Order: sequence, then structure tokens, then C-alpha cells
Amino acid sequence: MVSAPASSALLLRQRVFAFTALLLGASLPTSNFLMNVALGLAVVCLLWQRDCRQWKAVAAHPLVWLPALIFALLALSLLTQSHAYGAQMVGKYKKLLYVLPLALFFLADRRLAAHFLRGFLWANALILVISLAGGAGLATRWGIPPENPTVFKLQITQNVFMALAALVWLTRAVAGHRARRWLYGALALLAAANVLLMVQGRTGYVALVVGMGIWLLLTLRRRQRVAVIACGVLAVAMLMLIPNLAMERLALGVQQVRHCVLASAETAYQACDNSMGQRTAFARESWRLIQQAPLLGNGAGSFWYGNAETGYSVHNPHNEYLLETVQNGLLGLALFIGWMWCCYRVAWRQPVQRRNLLVAVLCSYMACHLFNSFLLDSSEGHLFVVIAALLAGWAVTPREMTDKNSHPANKEG
Repeated sequence: MVSAPASSALLLRQRVFAFTALLLGASLPTSNFLMNVALGLAVVCLLWQRDCRQWKAVAAHPLVWLPALIFALLALSLLTQSHAYGAQMVGKYKKLLYVLPLALFFLADRRLAAHFLRGFLWANALILVISLAGGAGLATRWGIPPENPTVFKLQITQNVFMALAALVWLTRAVAGHRARRWLYGALALLAAANVLLMVQGRTGYVALVVGMGIWLLLTLRRRQRVAVIACGVLAVAMLMLIPNLAMERLALGVQQVRHCVLASAETAYQACDNSMGQRTAFARESWRLIQQAPLLGNGAGSFWYGNAETGYSVHNPHNEYLLETVQNGLLGLALFIGWMWCCYRVAWRQPVQRRNLLVAVLCSYMACHLFNSFLLDSSEGHLFVVIAALLAGWAVTPREMTDKNSHPANKEG
């Protein structure tokens, strides 16, 4: 029989673990400071638990050692390649080492994944309310512009996270009943409208369309898929015919790429001095660097694009595949693709509801990697590290065979 002091200590520990998971989920879309606090608390929780029985099995899984190897290659390149931004670049990628401790943290209690997701969704719901108020011109006193109502993060981060939240709310609307179905459906619809029609961030459009599209293809039956595709075609036609922010931003992006590609060498910098134009220039510079060192890369911080006269410089090609290849060569790209492949394999072996959601989220990330270096970015990179940690934990523990036999908290995770 457990004594009263031991029971109280166990209850306290469970509450601290749950609070840490909730804070980690809520901090990702809102505050880097709170995110770092949550990560520190996760380590404290592991030290408090003092249970090392599973760390060998987790550390031996490819989902854990592959990102660690990617980081090691990047760090070792500092010994052979000298670049001004090398140390800073390695520092930004140290988050790849967090997969192991986070996997062990979530293994402490299978309900922690649900707490994490709950915090992430509540934070996005708060952001959605404030952003909708800002779009209606009711939050100008807080410095939120109606034409681009971003709240805590930059527009790209907010739009991507809101797209992922919309996807989760959609899954819950489909699985829910009565009032819950309508509530989650309304949240999904408002979040999608916020992404497409209010906040300026084309990467969010990609995350939303790819994520929801993949999830619908995996979830719906054949006739339902045909109906959804027909509705999607109708929605695209309406977006193209009715003036809206999404189509304006897409048309502007195509125009920016065209002007950058057709510009002469003398006017190339000025012609490419915009969002999609710079991404085009980044791709050309990346290809030049890849040709110099195709196998092992040019080392950490080797990418650079800018104007020496104005002092403007960028060390990020805004494409994770290009950045991996530029810095670690084809070897680094192969390790990165292998890591993604392992994520897909583990996700596909989960219970059906969780599997469909995870595969859709992974596809969103893979598509967004074409337009941003998400592992380099703080919030987006840490979210993917958390996803990899969850997958690593589920990969080394017994999995439920069906959704009916699994714990409700597991379904939410």
C-alpha cells in the first residue's frame, strides 16, 4: 500500500509533468522565452523521475540518432571549414539534440502528448480570436494592423501554426458529436479563413492545403473523396474569380519570380529584392555552392547572399533541402531525407486516427521545407523536434492495435 506522503509526491510530480507539457505546447506559437522555460522544466522532470530504463532503447532508434548525426556533421565542419556564421548556425541546430530528452519526457506518461496538444490548440485559439479582432480593426491600440493581423509571432510562423491547428480542429469536428462537432468545425473554418484571407504568409497556404488535402485523402471513402475534390475545385475557382488576399499574394509571388529570373546581371539584386525574388536568388546561389562541394558540403554557415554596400546579408536560403545540401552535401541531404522517412514509417504504424493526422502534418512540413528552412527556425523547428520525439517514444513502446482499445488521451496525442 502506498503511503500518504508517497502518494502526494506522485500526484505533485504528475501535475508538474502535465503543466510542463501544456506549457510547451502553448509556448511554441506564442513565446520563445516560455518555450525555453518549458524545455528546461522537461529536463528537470526527467532528473526528478530518475528512470533510465528506456533511454538506451530510445537513443538507439533512428528517429533519435539521425538528427544527432546531422548536428554532429554540422559541428565537425567547423574544424575543416571556416565561415563567419558557422558557430551561430551550429547553435541554431542544437535543437536536434532535444529529441532524446523529449522522447523520454513524453514516455513518462502517455497522457502528456494530449496535454501538449491541448496547450498548442488553446494558444492558437487565443491567437485566432485576437487576429480576427485585429482584422476587424478592433485591436489597433495593441499595434495589430488590420491588413496583416499577426499577434505573437511573425506572419509565416503564425500562418503555419494556425494551418496545423485548423487541421487538428477539422479532425475533431469529423470525429465529434453534436455541439463538439459544430464547435470544432467553426474553429477549423475560422482558422482556415484567417490563414487564407487575413494574414500574409504564403507558406501557411501550403501547410493548410497540403495538410488538409492529405488528411482528407487518407480519411474519406472514395465517394466522399470525389465530393471533396469537387468542392475543392469549386473553392479554387471562387478564389480565382473573386478578389481576395490569397490570390493577390500568389499572383504577386509569380510576378516576383518572373522579374528576378528575367533580370540582367546588373539589375539582378534590385529585381530580386522581394520575398519570392530573393528565394529565386537563394536557389541559384545554393546551386553554385552545391557544385563546389557536392558530397560533403561547404560547412556550417557557408551560405551567404546579400549586398556588401548596404550591409544586408542572409545565411538562410529559405529551403531546408538546399540548406542541408549546401552545408553537409549529399550526405547531409540523405540523412535528412532518411530522418523524414523514419518519421513516416513510425507514423504509418499508429492507430488510424493518429496515423492520418501525423502523416498529414509530416506532408505539410515536407512541403513547407521547400519555402523555408524550418529546422533552422526556432518555433517551427522545435515543433518538429517534439513531433519526432513523440514518434520515437511510440516506436519503442507497445502500440494499441485499434482506436477503440486505446486511452482517450492517446487519441488526442
